[in-house]
Amino acid sequence: MGTMNNGDSPVDDATYNLLQALVSKLEAIEAYGRYAQDEGGDLFNDLLREERQHADRLLEQLKQRLRD
Repeated sequence: MGTMNNGDSPVDDATYNLLQALVSKLEAIEAYGRYAQDEGGDLFNDLLREERQHADRLLEQLKQRLRD
């Protein structure tokens, strides 16, 4: 799978990076979902859709890495 993260991590660096990026996207989705409910929510609805697409891509890559 690749180089281990300083020997302390149970996953390699690339898998760790995907996990961290996915967590960040999920946090953004949660925040944009709240913001979209307020006035001017159209911008946040657009951003929410984009973040969901990004999260889906990251999740697919993560699933692929875990299958390999």
